[in-house]
Amino acid sequence: MQQEPLHALAHNPTETRTQRLVRTFQGITQKDGWKGLNVPGVAAYFYTIHELRWLVAVWQIPWLSVEGAMHAEHAEAGSTLAKLSTPGNLATGAFARVSIGFVLNPITVVKSRFESSNFARDAYPTVRSSLRSIYRDAGFRGFFRGYSATALRDAPYAGLYLAFYEHGKHLLSRLVLDGTAQVNSGKWWVVGTSSILAGTLATIVTQPFDIIKTRMQTTPTNILEQEALKRRKSATALAVARHVLKTNGIGAFADGLGLRCARKAASSMIGWSIFELGNRWAVQGATRK
Repeated sequence: MQQEPLHALAHNPTETRTQRLVRTFQGITQKDGWKGLNVPGVAAYFYTIHELRWLVAVWQIPWLSVEGAMHAEHAEAGSTLAKLSTPGNLATGAFARVSIGFVLNPITVVKSRFESSNFARDAYPTVRSSLRSIYRDAGFRGFFRGYSATALRDAPYAGLYLAFYEHGKHLLSRLVLDGTAQVNSGKWWVVGTSSILAGTLATIVTQPFDIIKTRMQTTPTNILEQEALKRRKSATALAVARHVLKTNGIGAFADGLGLRCARKAASSMIGWSIFELGNRWAVQGATRK
């Protein structure tokens, strides 16, 4: 839904967002089956954020760390994440997400094009052939098309998510039993609810950047040239944003927002619940031994 509707609007300008959603869903399942709706995991991000927060807590970095809050003590209190200040949550979340995004961006470009109807399916049969095709089309820069917009989306999203998530756990746990807020913060429903709220709020804030990133990665190179968006075989995020605003209006930046909120909320709840509760179980098991 987020890719530029090169022909859809011209053929059916009266199509509503709901009709477009149904048509897109049916097209994916008919062409690729239910597996076409799958998305990759974020195991690398969980590992990175866990280790990075532990290092920041141990090193006691001004403004980022909380004085006296060590990783082990915080884990025993009901959380598997080292306790940091709000700026610490923002900084570590942003740094971890942007770093992982840079490493995985070539695969993200392949994934976006594989899912896009703007590219022929036989042009991207495997990951290896896809990478070769992208290199022939745009050189090494092609592997990082859309990274600027991805970073502009992921940095605030990850930072805001962790800030909302940690504050959400603290507030929700205090609503249950006074004096046991730290213990309650490790309960599954506190983790799950905080994840849903944090994922939804952070998604809404960063939605425009997700649209720009998708357009940059799924619009064919010849279209970028025609629209004067190409600079050294790579469109800039600002140029694409102006193009979207000019051709589709400001409403285009909300395309797929409902679906993205639902996906982010659900994946955040599942991922962070498994990570927090599973890691806490492992830590407690190691402590008992």
